[in-house]
Amino acid sequence: MIYLLFFLVLAALLYQLLALGCLWLFFSRSRIPHPSPPLPGISVLKPLKGLEETTRECLESFLTQDYHPYQVIFGVKDPTDPLIPLLQELQRAFPQQQVEIVICPENLGLNPKVSTLRQSAPHALHDLLVVADADVKVGPDFLSQVAAALQEPGMGVVSCPYRAGPVKTLGAGLEALTISADFIPSVATAFYVEGIRFALGATMGITRQALAAMGGFAVLADFLADDYQLGWQVAQAGYRVRLLPYVVETLNPKMGFKEYLGHQLRWARTYRVCRPGGYLAYGVTHALVYSTTLVLASGTAPWALGLLGAALAVRVVLAAFSERRALRGSLPWPHFFLLPLKDFLSWGIWLLSFLGDRVTWQQARFRVTREGKLAPE
Repeated sequence: MIYLLFFLVLAALLYQLLALGCLWLFFSRSRIPHPSPPLPGISVLKPLKGLEETTRECLESFLTQDYHPYQVIFGVKDPTDPLIPLLQELQRAFPQQQVEIVICPENLGLNPKVSTLRQSAPHALHDLLVVADADVKVGPDFLSQVAAALQEPGMGVVSCPYRAGPVKTLGAGLEALTISADFIPSVATAFYVEGIRFALGATMGITRQALAAMGGFAVLADFLADDYQLGWQVAQAGYRVRLLPYVVETLNPKMGFKEYLGHQLRWARTYRVCRPGGYLAYGVTHALVYSTTLVLASGTAPWALGLLGAALAVRVVLAAFSERRALRGSLPWPHFFLLPLKDFLSWGIWLLSFLGDRVTWQQARFRVTREGKLAPE
């Protein structure tokens, strides 16, 4: 037992060091030069639902881009959504921008985001499309970076890593740590070890040609991980998929603890289906869990305590480097004391993900099939 734990600790430490190196390499890459005129038009598709305290800030970031021409399409399912007055106000406040509000009342599949995209996409005027979540905030040069990347030969889809914005609750703090300490390092590692054939859903750019080649948004109608599938389907159609070294920000400052756990379990069971090999290997990365268990199994032997100290140090360095240097985030330093709690929760969720295929999403219960599709309970 001790030998197995010792092996797991060493393997986990090696992964942490590998992830740290991949992070440094990826975020040391220079940004793509801005495209030269004449610039291709871009249509931004924003599937929206509900009004949050950060909604205006996020939406305005897409209306103040240093790019022309572009169009912003706000897709909303319910015509009585409290968000509608804000959208109309933004439409009036930015008359120089081409802003369209599209009501998308039909239920075209089990994924509501994809359903809204399918109904708003016909209103897109341009051949470059950007899909962005409601809670995403971007810099003024975002569309320029996406346009430049999509103009490269054979490019089909580009997406961006993301960081968490300001946090106000325990759940939001744990979510921010999970992004910086686990998710983004794993993406950077995948970039160099196996290549990127998936997209990150916060912001995704796709050419109309690549979208048509994969069969359109309809192909994604019942998938939970629509971002993963979008990148995968485009790659299968023969197009390139790229991750840009451009960081966007997700704003969900009041995420509750229960909401955090539900989100992580939903992500875990989806990831297990989409990338079973990679997800199984993810179980080896829990350095703090295995080193703590080794300390207990060895009777607090000094060498085991040393490994625990090394694991804690490497985890803190990786999380801090990812958050502050790579992602340029602003997570307050006291939140890094939550790292051991987050790591043990992540390990427990990893185990729990193998014990079922049920997820809760937008107040509804689903079963995730082996193909990664949603099935009603």
